[in-house]
Amino acid sequence: MIIFDCQSMRALNNGFFHYALNLSKALLIESKCRKEEMGLYLPDCAAPYYEGYGEFPVRHWHHIDKHFMYLSRKVHLYHVSNQFTNYAPRGFRLPVLTTIHDLNFLHFTENREFFEMFDRSTFRAVKRSTRLVAISEFAKKDICEHYGLDPAEVEMVHNGVNKYDGPITAPEKLPEGKFLLYLGRVDGSKNIHVLPALLEGNDYKLMLVGSPEKADYETSRIINEARRWGVEDRVFFTGAVSEPEKHWYLKNCEAFLFPSLTEGFGFPVLEAMQYGKPVFTSDRTSLPEICGDCAFYFNHDFEPRAMQEEFRKGLEAYRSGELPVEKIMARPNLFTWEKAAKGYYDIYERMLQ
Repeated sequence: MIIFDCQSMRALNNGFFHYALNLSKALLIESKCRKEEMGLYLPDCAAPYYEGYGEFPVRHWHHIDKHFMYLSRKVHLYHVSNQFTNYAPRGFRLPVLTTIHDLNFLHFTENREFFEMFDRSTFRAVKRSTRLVAISEFAKKDICEHYGLDPAEVEMVHNGVNKYDGPITAPEKLPEGKFLLYLGRVDGSKNIHVLPALLEGNDYKLMLVGSPEKADYETSRIINEARRWGVEDRVFFTGAVSEPEKHWYLKNCEAFLFPSLTEGFGFPVLEAMQYGKPVFTSDRTSLPEICGDCAFYFNHDFEPRAMQEEFRKGLEAYRSGELPVEKIMARPNLFTWEKAAKGYYDIYERMLQ
């Protein structure tokens, strides 16, 4: 049996939650095609999300059960879904595959203590693993260079994109008129404070959708930049929103803005592309790899006047059809959970040989 560790689903609806949920469902389907028994190691709160997936081995989140599972000799491989898990096999002769999502702490850190904590945690994951997987070529390059690994020791499997087919609901904070959209965490690594400059000389609103990680970043950086450009009254913070509301924002925005400095993959840009929206993003970390030639890129230093011109020219190219909507909407189709599951199962089979 192969066990996929879903411990990150303890925190509902964050990035690791959706990764573990969508990949595990695709792995269960792929396991039937490969005639390999697949089990999930689930926190109790996650079990309801698997209704309709039939019966499969589940180990719920009890410490003693974990040890009996490893000792049962029924488990042949354990897949750790992210490098920060506190539950991973130690002291057992059991192959361990670990997915490392990013080394973002190398590219943006305001706190040396957090840098060292993330580095230690990831290094422990590297040392305890039989094999490693990165979710992008950029993340793989970071892992190999930082920990001195041969690229042949690290696999790469891109994430899939979540296909949303639920309801779309207008949010409580309904913008009046045309608006630009940022979606994601509101913190310094996302570089959001460079965006208010894009509102100069037009009447767009800027909707910032996501939970603030640090209140001082929201107030001191973003709002101060909005004041500097005289657009404070057109910058709005929504906080966290529901999935139906999130997709309303994606469906109705004029353009999607994502100037992030640190991405191991970059789900939000692909979600916006599913709606055929023009995406303006950064040339940092994994974003060029994921977006390809289906997005517009801000200059590397985020010089405001240059960004304004890049934004203007990008909208012109989008509206003229120079970058066709059909091409934008096709990009997310390159990244599916089915393809990811096949990639992981190929690795499982190589490890088990």
